[in-house]
Amino acid sequence: MFKSVGKQVRRKLAYVLVVGLIAALTVGGSVLADTPDAIEQLPGAGWWTGVQLQNVGTGTATVNIESYRTGTNDPAIVKSDNIPQNAAKTFLPNDLTLPAGFQGSAVVSSDQPLNAIVNITNREAAGYGTPGGMAAAQYQGVNSPATELRFPLVKRNRFGKTTTFYIQNAGSQPATANAVFRIGNDVYNFTTPTIQPGRMVILTPAAAGVPNNALGSLTVTSSQPLAGVVSEHGSENPALELQSTRGFTPADYDTRAYAPIIKNVSFGRFTGLQVQNVSNNPVNITVTYRGVGQACVGQTHTNSANNVQPGASATFVHLPGAPGNTMPVNCVASATIDATGNIVAIVNEAFTSDFLSGGGNGGRNESTVYSAFPAKSATNNLNAPLHKENANGKGTGLQVQNVGNNPAQITATFVGALGTFTTLPQTVPPGAAFNFIAMHQKPQLFSGTPIPSNVSGANGNFAVTVTSNQPIVAIANESVFPFDGSGPVKQDKNNYEAFNR
Repeated sequence: MFKSVGKQVRRKLAYVLVVGLIAALTVGGSVLADTPDAIEQLPGAGWWTGVQLQNVGTGTATVNIESYRTGTNDPAIVKSDNIPQNAAKTFLPNDLTLPAGFQGSAVVSSDQPLNAIVNITNREAAGYGTPGGMAAAQYQGVNSPATELRFPLVKRNRFGKTTTFYIQNAGSQPATANAVFRIGNDVYNFTTPTIQPGRMVILTPAAAGVPNNALGSLTVTSSQPLAGVVSEHGSENPALELQSTRGFTPADYDTRAYAPIIKNVSFGRFTGLQVQNVSNNPVNITVTYRGVGQACVGQTHTNSANNVQPGASATFVHLPGAPGNTMPVNCVASATIDATGNIVAIVNEAFTSDFLSGGGNGGRNESTVYSAFPAKSATNNLNAPLHKENANGKGTGLQVQNVGNNPAQITATFVGALGTFTTLPQTVPPGAAFNFIAMHQKPQLFSGTPIPSNVSGANGNFAVTVTSNQPIVAIANESVFPFDGSGPVKQDKNNYEAFNR
């Protein structure tokens, strides 16, 4: 069974919603098996989650987490804890005292501002998971619940992939949510059952009558503020892949957005960019790619889509021969997305079919997704609650994009159990990006004592603060370590968006 949590973080007296998916240890079967569209939900057993909370305030944070079981009127399960300034703490299902089979939502409150990310997996670890499970996903919490949510990508059994949506009532009154699925020129409507404050419902394309092999977009509205998460998955059991990110709110709408990492057949991986028109009129979209690695360093390429209708999405696939794609093979780039009206966008990444059919990665795919950043959200400072340096066989690459008009001097500070470690400033051209990756192997990048080269286990978990003299955005991309897959851990790739502040 799959468990979903929405988390609401109170900054002083102002509520800020953060969405997460939390799972307790499961015992098998699909989620909500009594529903007619249960097949559309996460497959197999063993789903569980960890919530990482980072204190970005000025003192120690007192945190309360209230977890609500979906489909019941059970009282909240409450957990309280403290998190030191600039530090982060992970909460597993047992830490939150969630019973086996728990599925629900949660509200997090604190006397200090918090950032949060959520890890979702079925991999065997810490007494959770299922044999053979390799699926994993991460995503950022939601800081701005709203009465409208946008999801640029909807799939129903599209090349074996389906999107499932988790919608939480972040308001103070019971309410329903209205879903509008746009599949080409067709529209499919669905109204959820009543959602109690703080609780969530699961929404599937099948519930709205969306046909098989569908590709489209989704808009969800309500009289109460909402938060939402989408998970893209297959039907294999045990699950081997999972992709998750949060839904967009009007606070994310902009005529320009940034995508820090785009791949055109780089080490067998490619990305797809899905851009949704969230304005009231048709828009034209232009994507500018600036090469930052491999065969396209310093190069600029463009692609475009015209007359994208309100609520609809345009797809840009980064593969040789894809419409409008002029990037060379083995290209890593950052992208700037411009439109004549407001947009939101996500980026999906996976291995190419040719790479897998040729035996690459043992024929097993690993996929990720992240949300592009609206231009108005870019700042000179950001936080990444969870960065891994050989932490129990995992490593993180923090890809920081300079979205300013001048070269940026970018510095990262890593805070963990072993202490605080600060890098030397890294010079990054406008539109380009720098990847803070395997930092325990790069002592030359630190201004003082580096992260120890023998770091491992829980000591490899860090919270990161990044500063710059130009506006920046960033993606944290987690994989197994060593990155060549030679280590003992086998797992899907996953990532989340860093928090601008």
